[in-house]
Amino acid sequence: MLVATPVSATDSSNQEKLVAELDALRQDSIAVARETQQHQGRLAPLDRKVVLLGQDAAARRRGLEESWVEQAQLLGALERLARHPPDQMPPQPGTPLDQARSRILLAATVPALRAKARALAGEIEATAALRARLSGGQDELIELRDTLARDRERLAEISARRAELVRQLLPDTDKGASQPANAGEPDLAQLIARADAAAERREKTLLARARAGLSREKAEALTPALADPTRPHDLRSFDAAEGAMLLPVSGTVMVPLDKPADSKALSRGLTVTSLPGAVVVTPFDGKIVYAGLFHPYELVLIIRHTDGYHSLLAGLGRADIAVGQWVLGGEPVGVMPDAAEPSSSGVIYFELRRDGRPVDPQPWLAKRDESERDDAATEQKVGDQKVRE
Repeated sequence: MLVATPVSATDSSNQEKLVAELDALRQDSIAVARETQQHQGRLAPLDRKVVLLGQDAAARRRGLEESWVEQAQLLGALERLARHPPDQMPPQPGTPLDQARSRILLAATVPALRAKARALAGEIEATAALRARLSGGQDELIELRDTLARDRERLAEISARRAELVRQLLPDTDKGASQPANAGEPDLAQLIARADAAAERREKTLLARARAGLSREKAEALTPALADPTRPHDLRSFDAAEGAMLLPVSGTVMVPLDKPADSKALSRGLTVTSLPGAVVVTPFDGKIVYAGLFHPYELVLIIRHTDGYHSLLAGLGRADIAVGQWVLGGEPVGVMPDAAEPSSSGVIYFELRRDGRPVDPQPWLAKRDESERDDAATEQKVGDQKVRE
């Protein structure tokens, strides 16, 4: 378990330790989130494979049960033939012609009975093998879900510790991180503008507090970036992000429809289907400037990047990050909503904006997102083919 240790952030040596721990925790959270998404990517194909195996096994079992009378008759005939082989049977009553006809019919019947017996044995063997595969798939599915449960526990611990470190490094700043806009704000461009304004006020407050007590020369040299000890040292510029942005969830991307951009509605973004409870990560380095309601979605995160860019993640079930916190690309920021069926899909909407206007995010996405989705689709097709075989 990660347990927060109360340490005064005013002490410079302690602050350096807290900053170092926060940096390490960010990298740890990115690694755990990546592993979790990989595990989640395996869950849907495996669950589908187990369902198909179960359906096939049930159909074969029903077929065997429905042919039980025929099986009993076949086994009885084979048992009688085993006791009285055709070549050892005593002469039967009747004319020599009748006896010859009986031997011919019996000789033709025996191979057919044996062929049916071999087919029945093969069906029983195939059914047993299928049930063994089904049992193995079910065990693998249980193990994978247990692994995901441990992943979520680890991410929850990291999230709690990250929040505690931020509180220790930036005490008494809760008001500065409060919600910057009305949850019912109808215009996304206005919402982003108000969120940015609130973030700038918070940064000015931090800068004023950091400059207090310093000499004039040092105070003037202190920048907003240096005044915030929680700001990552390796924060990347978004202008260099083309081909490096991540999908917020592991899932299937739905290609957006072409339509005119409208600042009063979500548009030109990507819809991604994913499993319920799937971990949601930030697509690129930035700062959380909004976490709250926005119609028609219940929960929305807005991340401010550099160079006038913002990312919007809509449709989360829970946010594990607070307004004012910095994030690196790949850091977990929340989860998809839960659902009654483990294999059912949820939907998240992902939009990229520059200077308040929506832009197509697809050219910015890392190529590995595309290849990973192709790999997952291939794995599912192979699994389905194996089930049919």
